[in-house]
Amino acid sequence: MYWYYGTFTKPEDAPTCLAFASTAFDRYNLKVFLAPDGGFTTVAGAPDDSVIVQVACAPQDGHTWAVVTAFSDNNDLARTMRDKVQADIQSAMRID
Repeated sequence: MYWYYGTFTKPEDAPTCLAFASTAFDRYNLKVFLAPDGGFTTVAGAPDDSVIVQVACAPQDGHTWAVVTAFSDNNDLARTMRDKVQADIQSAMRID
């Protein structure tokens, strides 16, 4: 099993960060296994169980600290999916 993780901060609140994660999951056809439901973590995976991605977003000093972790038996898939989901969340912007 391979796993990769990355951390970053966002100026948005934790629920918005998790909404960005949900959008990224949809974009990459990942099915949500664990919805945030008021918490700080969400988990999704590929329909064929080839990869699982976890996103945690926690409030910290006026911004949100986020961790994206991907797990797979395929090293390249784990790294690539972590990179893609993390990049999508980092680049997402709230439109009010």
